[in-house]
Amino acid sequence: MRTVGTARSWAIEKLRRNRVECPETSADLLLGFVFGWDRVRVLSRFEHRMEEEVWGRFENLIRRRAAGEPLQYLTGEQEFYGLQFHVTPEVLIPRPETELLVEEALSLVRALPFQGIRFLDVGTGSGCIAVSVAREIPAAKGWATDISAEALKIAGKNAARHEVARRIQFIQADSLECFPLIPIFDLILSNPPYVARADYDSLPAVVKDHEPCSALLGGKNGLEFYRRLIPASSARLMPGGYLLLELGAGQEMRVAQFVERQGLFTQRVLQDLRGISRCLVARKIAGSDRSDNG
Repeated sequence: MRTVGTARSWAIEKLRRNRVECPETSADLLLGFVFGWDRVRVLSRFEHRMEEEVWGRFENLIRRRAAGEPLQYLTGEQEFYGLQFHVTPEVLIPRPETELLVEEALSLVRALPFQGIRFLDVGTGSGCIAVSVAREIPAAKGWATDISAEALKIAGKNAARHEVARRIQFIQADSLECFPLIPIFDLILSNPPYVARADYDSLPAVVKDHEPCSALLGGKNGLEFYRRLIPASSARLMPGGYLLLELGAGQEMRVAQFVERQGLFTQRVLQDLRGISRCLVARKIAGSDRSDNG
């Protein structure tokens, strides 16, 4: 009968042969997944025997990982901003760089004289942004949109899991057309699709072949969604309200131009740990209600 140790050795070798990054991590986390253990327990129980049913599940998961499936879709989990989120192939896997968007949003809200803000997360996917903001700001009320009904189901489950479902309304919509064309939000956030068409085919296979194209591809030059989102957001932001956008590499100047044409001003652009301009923070100028498309 196989043990945890022998199963781990087999898995690491198979993943290494298939050039899977960090094969030890995948093997340990998938062992933990089939046993319901944390990684520390996996590494301390090498002599533990594996029942055939458990081995069968583990072998199947390792073969799928070796074929390129993301680890997060195999376990159905990804950590984001200290919380565990359920993920499936219907939603983009939350990235650490998107935490920058949440951190900045929380910093801005906590500096306000009131905490009972109304916020909107456009293209919510797994709901990681909206849920994280709602968890950290208990007085906030949120709305979250996505064009995918399946994504909204996942986001709703994550909101319930983290006990904020009563304060976030999930709406199936493309951008903001479902909201009145009047100032109603104090904060609008979005991690939009921003990969240019020419760059899409060069994405790593683990991303391109498994994550939803609609959450990645931003048109010919990656800016299509920003062109629609920014004027729609400007019209619905309260005076003094904030718009926070995640950016693709090299997009900050063009997106800042779109922002400034809409009665907003770019307050700052934040870099991620790799030095890429990743989060643009814009604010609505008090008294401005311009909505030209530039």
